[in-house]
Amino acid sequence: MLVSILVPVYNTAPYLDRCMDSLLNQTYSNLEVVVINDGSTDNSLEKLLAYQEKDERVHVFSYANSGISKTRNRALRKANGDLILFVDSDDYIEPDMVEVMVNALKERDLDLVQCNFVMDFGPVPFFRRPTGNKTFTNLEALHALVGEKYLNNYPWGKLYKKELFDGITFPENMKGFEDTCTIFKTIANANRVGTIPERFYHYEQRMGSLTNCMSLATVYGMRRAYQYQEEYLKKRFPNEKFSFDQAQYNTDMVLIYTLIVFSRRKDDPKFVGANIDWSKLNFSPVMKAAYEAWLKLAELKLGDSIVDMDENTRQILENPPADLDWNKLIDEAARKIKPDFEKITPEDVAQIHGLASAAESRLHSFDGQQTEPEKSQPDKNQTAQNEPDTLEKTDLQTVIEPENE
Repeated sequence: MLVSILVPVYNTAPYLDRCMDSLLNQTYSNLEVVVINDGSTDNSLEKLLAYQEKDERVHVFSYANSGISKTRNRALRKANGDLILFVDSDDYIEPDMVEVMVNALKERDLDLVQCNFVMDFGPVPFFRRPTGNKTFTNLEALHALVGEKYLNNYPWGKLYKKELFDGITFPENMKGFEDTCTIFKTIANANRVGTIPERFYHYEQRMGSLTNCMSLATVYGMRRAYQYQEEYLKKRFPNEKFSFDQAQYNTDMVLIYTLIVFSRRKDDPKFVGANIDWSKLNFSPVMKAAYEAWLKLAELKLGDSIVDMDENTRQILENPPADLDWNKLIDEAARKIKPDFEKITPEDVAQIHGLASAAESRLHSFDGQQTEPEKSQPDKNQTAQNEPDTLEKTDLQTVIEPENE
């Protein structure tokens, strides 16, 4: 069975040799490496073309920058294999990963198999508790995923039958947690899902990566991604009950952590907690105590105003849109709380008391006023649908032609 290893690349030149060597030195040789260069501005493309010249299994495609979701979607369209494996270009895998996972998939009649991973903090590895050899039906696997047991939402570290992606694409309008809106659908499409205990995948932790530099808007996007999962599963499996309380708890803890570590008072950060059913969580009293202690610490650092907001802002943060514009939301919230005196001219001095009263009345009326969430704005890095693509076996001087996608 041909395995297509899909590698999105954006400015990861220092890590590419380690990544590409780990793929091309696999003990399982019936593979292709489909690399999508997403408009890198370093020498990533030059390195990739050198690998393409040396090994016919490497296929390099280059586009203008358009984000990780579109890059992965392109890779899926270019894949020729029966099986799909994602590897991020700053990560690497063990030499026998593909062989062991292909054998597990065949021998256990699986549609998807997941291995374990190591988090690499430079020279220091972090080992999470591994899962064993487990096999699930699709519903059993979805319950495990939603409960954050055994399975995860990462695209990498999994070997998929290609048909699991039929009709499925990564959402190109989200700014983070696209995987959470996508990978669970492949599990829903599977008949049998399995895990193996080996830690084959090395997940590089870099300064500046999404998981190391969170913004509140990003983490509210995490909440939206789990809400999307919940809404999708309710429609697809209407007779099945999925509990997202663990995911909601973890999202809230990441929000509070972001408040404590990354937020500043002058940014006027806001926190709205999820409606968590604490009875559904293991070790609930301890987890609730930790939650309340962290939230109190955030309030001590940033003030009680983190939970003080108008009803419209609260509703948006409870159910954030995929295109949440945090700065605009906070600006709107501030206008609802603070009267605007900048428009007072010297001619208004005689009527200052009336204006102050009017401003106060306006403030009260704003408290109950509903405003529309911001409409989706195009990402400045997004390009049009007809966009450049350098063809396979390209060189750095190739004239880029429009591609119809």
